[in-house]
Amino acid sequence: MTDEINKQKMITIKDVAVEAGVSIATASRVLSAKGYTSEDSRQRVFRAVKKLGYTPNDLARKLKQTRTDTVGLVITDIINPFYSFLANGVLDYARKLGYHVIVCATDEDPLLEREYLDVLMKQRAAGIIAVPTGENIDYWQKAIKMGMKIVLVDREVPGLNENDVILVDNVQGSSAAIEYLVSLGHRRIGIITGPTTTTTGRERLEGYLNTLNKHQIPISDELIKVVSFKGESGIDAAKSLIELPERPTAIFAANNALAEAAIRVIRDSKLRIPTDLSFVIFDDVPWTSLINPAITAVYQPTYELGRLGIEQIDRILSDNTPRSRQKIVLATELIIRESCSPPCS
Repeated sequence: MTDEINKQKMITIKDVAVEAGVSIATASRVLSAKGYTSEDSRQRVFRAVKKLGYTPNDLARKLKQTRTDTVGLVITDIINPFYSFLANGVLDYARKLGYHVIVCATDEDPLLEREYLDVLMKQRAAGIIAVPTGENIDYWQKAIKMGMKIVLVDREVPGLNENDVILVDNVQGSSAAIEYLVSLGHRRIGIITGPTTTTTGRERLEGYLNTLNKHQIPISDELIKVVSFKGESGIDAAKSLIELPERPTAIFAANNALAEAAIRVIRDSKLRIPTDLSFVIFDDVPWTSLINPAITAVYQPTYELGRLGIEQIDRILSDNTPRSRQKIVLATELIIRESCSPPCS
């Protein structure tokens, strides 16, 4: 039993120093290659390392540091083009600023998000840039209390009031899309949006409702589909809209994954865009301009969200003076293409 305990004992630099017959300071200088040591001491330390199987403990070393060069990027999906562009903005500028990035994809699963937060806290990441699920408030607060710097992008979480936030103007972008459809004469406009527990789902629905109210257009619950932001959830939502006894004359999809699913359903139903149904999407990803007809879309500066996120993390880490929370909101733009026309008579 004693032998097993000895085998399992973590070998430390002190053990190396004792085995080599040198001071801990000398062993440290040899292993870090910093400062002068005699050749005899070097060889004794190296022999001790080999004999004992000593491996420097990265985590212990990080715990002693006030700052690491590791940053976590928590996103929901690595396949969705929105998150790919956002991650690109982070990674491009992380290299320039000297950070290594650990990318974590939660698939909108709060339990998986919690697991990744555990990993990043154990690794003592200097900061986290995150598109949060909206859950795990206690874990986010725990990370902040540990001294980790948090910047939320794309979504804001009620209850997290200490961290910086970088968003796009979801209400303005959604309002612009609905205003355009109303200007073409549409009054029955369906919306497929994400959970109202998220900033994006809630604010894009808000822009839709505000615009209908502004034009005194009755709000119909049957035209509002609140689902997950995952693509497959858009399939049933689109089917339920186009199978209504009085079909909507236009549909607004609140992200590109929902839009892709909805377009597939529309085409499978032999409906034509925009002859039978006008269509607008929030998120101008590359495929929107490549398909026929090209899709009218709300452009959001996705790469900039990522770039500003890592720059904000760097700014916080580089400035030790007290600072107030910052909230940055980026403008959107409606890109008009071929997918909308006046309602068919």
